[in-house]
Amino acid sequence: MGTTKTINLIYMISFLDLFAVGLTFPLFGNYLRDLGASHTTVGLISSAYSAIQVLSGPLIGSWSDIRDRRTVLKWTLLMCAACYDLLGTTNSIVFILLLRFVLGVVKHTQSICKAVITDLVSPEEQNDIFGKSASVASLGFIVGPFVGGNLSELNHGFTYVCMLTGLLFIINYVCACYLPENTKGSTPPNSTNNPIGWQTVTSEFKKSVNEIVSIDWKVHWDTFLLKFLLGLTITVYFSNQAIYLRETFQMSQKHVGYMISLFSTIGMISGLCLKKVDSFLKNVDVYTKMGVWFGVLALCFIAMYLSPNFIVFMFFLAPLSLAATAMRVASMELMFKKTEALHRGSLSGASNSVMSVARFMTPLFTGISSDIFSEKSVMLIAVVPASIGVFVSLYTKRKYDSTVKNT
Repeated sequence: MGTTKTINLIYMISFLDLFAVGLTFPLFGNYLRDLGASHTTVGLISSAYSAIQVLSGPLIGSWSDIRDRRTVLKWTLLMCAACYDLLGTTNSIVFILLLRFVLGVVKHTQSICKAVITDLVSPEEQNDIFGKSASVASLGFIVGPFVGGNLSELNHGFTYVCMLTGLLFIINYVCACYLPENTKGSTPPNSTNNPIGWQTVTSEFKKSVNEIVSIDWKVHWDTFLLKFLLGLTITVYFSNQAIYLRETFQMSQKHVGYMISLFSTIGMISGLCLKKVDSFLKNVDVYTKMGVWFGVLALCFIAMYLSPNFIVFMFFLAPLSLAATAMRVASMELMFKKTEALHRGSLSGASNSVMSVARFMTPLFTGISSDIFSEKSVMLIAVVPASIGVFVSLYTKRKYDSTVKNT
């Protein structure tokens, strides 16, 4: 198979992967609540999944290096299909936690697809291919919640959704069978030079730690703090939006799915419009941009908390999505502005780790808060890191201006 056909196949796999995830995403938290789980339990299950994803990433990545991308992708897709099929047949919260644990270990489809792209495409072309892959995949997360929300209205709707999700992973397995057996940099299956196991994971983990330790934190502390605050702010909303919409506005699962699809659509449009929006701030330094967008996030969450009805709440989704998209770009701009090209890979990896920490901390914390206060309190929680982000941005801007003035 030619490179172009392989890349198109990767686009298809990426789309189906996020389509499958989007089917269950808006339903999972509310399904657990219907089974009697507290907000804290829902948060614990979400946090555990994110934590396991962080820990299992090096294992799956190393396995795909040692074996080959296609074999690893096929096995992980089969495991995902089996887990989702079982998820639709159980009412046991303990068994659901176990299945989520397994999914956390094996669900790395997007990462493996990126690895295939880096194997096949020259570095000069990779950013373009990554961008197209992300755009195609994001369409899956627009379609998924819409379809999943409609199916959930049927009797035993969650079961049907899980079965369809499992079927999509099977289709992806078939697609993966058409990938080339070996890609650049893969090692023959019988190679004994790199034994897979905990030794490999330990090696990868040590390498990651060494990269993080080697970073000049006196220079980059503000960048990573702002990235962490952004992760906390955004994850508070994303990890709670389905339950929040249902419990605050008494929305059905179908309409919750519609709303998540709408938010994903707004996010995609925001990404397309970001260049034009950014042109209005072209003469503004990156610290001011960060402060402005953090302020927009804080104001949006306050307004959403005070919204008297759903129409007002929905009005603030557009600026929220635009600010979140702009912040991701601005944070990367700030990071790469302050470092040499040689260290950008390490900084990018460390940045992903910081975001991962925020993702697995937030659901548990907001779950506990929702049980103590109410689900509506999560909007006020999101205001806290966003407000801190404004002050950190202003502080670092003053520090940067003073450094420039003295040089």
